[in-house]
Amino acid sequence: MATLKLPANLRKKTLASGRTAYYWEVPTKDSRAGCPLPNEALGPDPLAAIPRATALNDLLAAWRGGQVQPAGPAVGTVEWLFAKYEKSLEFRRLAPATQRQYRSAFHLLNDLPLTSGRPFGTVPAEKVRVSHMKRIYEQLQTVIDIDPTTGAAVPRRRLATANATMRAAAAAWRVILSEEVLPDLRDPFGFRLTRRGLNKRTKAVTREQLDTFIAEADAMGVPSMGTAALLAFELCQRQVDIISSRLVDDEPTGLVWAHYRSPEEVGRRAQIEILQSKTEERVTIPLFDSDGELIPGLIGRLAQTPRRGSQIVMRDTLDRSTKTYLPYNADWFRHLFRKIADAADLPRWVKFKALRHGGLTELGSAESTDQELMAVGGHQTREMLSRYTNTSAQQARNAVRRRRALRLELDDIKKMLENPDNGDDAAEA
Repeated sequence: MATLKLPANLRKKTLASGRTAYYWEVPTKDSRAGCPLPNEALGPDPLAAIPRATALNDLLAAWRGGQVQPAGPAVGTVEWLFAKYEKSLEFRRLAPATQRQYRSAFHLLNDLPLTSGRPFGTVPAEKVRVSHMKRIYEQLQTVIDIDPTTGAAVPRRRLATANATMRAAAAAWRVILSEEVLPDLRDPFGFRLTRRGLNKRTKAVTREQLDTFIAEADAMGVPSMGTAALLAFELCQRQVDIISSRLVDDEPTGLVWAHYRSPEEVGRRAQIEILQSKTEERVTIPLFDSDGELIPGLIGRLAQTPRRGSQIVMRDTLDRSTKTYLPYNADWFRHLFRKIADAADLPRWVKFKALRHGGLTELGSAESTDQELMAVGGHQTREMLSRYTNTSAQQARNAVRRRRALRLELDDIKKMLENPDNGDDAAEA
């Protein structure tokens, strides 16, 4: 098969993973001359990268000719719809990583060539129907890789990318629909996405595995990672809800000291307020009842944690440039978690999200009711845990109380198994 001819300024690069990716780069002479166009990563699909690179070359030629850069896409087109959504409050409230994913999805759709050769982004959004989006969805599920040794085209399925792209487009579409700026705009996403190969069941981390991870983190001099793991397991938190330093409506989205009321401050009314950002549910977890600590070990761990900033979980070493302690960013946090888990000889499936799953699983094993699980996990429906319901601090207290009882019972059983003679003596007495 003939090798694809790439447009000017489109570079093919081999990534560390061995896969090929395409990048459009502004020529050095133009960059030095003040060209406002940025370099762009165009992804692994040459059939999507080529039309985008061609469009960028046209903009470069216009700039070289002294023309102003086009003001933007034609009003009412798909590309215009996505651009308008990116300026909306709903888009700005998304996490930065989600914004980047959505922008990548919009680029992919804007440049996607239809059977006529026309890019999808130039189509009037009001003319797009469910049947059109179904065909585009099917088209997105397969990408053509070029074998670097033979030059042959090799089809590869990318269902996860197709699903993520559809979800991003649907989010944009529904926001613009609600604004009623295009009178004939319809929702073209009334179909189910294929789920095969997605959402593999997350395994649950056990308490023993949690303890192993914390011990290894402490031994490696990064106790903040052990604290993060404990918070995720005990409070059923996602990574972003623990380490995020982002503010939404002037409210922190990560775990901060201001949301923790310690026993030193309020005695047995100690509590911690958490945010389940996926559902935007704020949950207050009591830390004491009449029998003592509801989450044994958590208060002690927090008491040992230095207050290096507004967030509870901060890096353990000073930043060389700022000479301050910084929050974790998501990439470094994931890298460090994997390093600790590997050093602790934990299975490769042990990821940070499995800690939340492990905590919820333990609550389920403690025979917590659906509402009690929802009160801690921030779920809004029984479909996620089948109708809307109210949750309360009392339900959260019931859930962690049941969990403590289960934990103590299991500890007693473990001690009896380790010391059977003591059990016999106790029975005779």
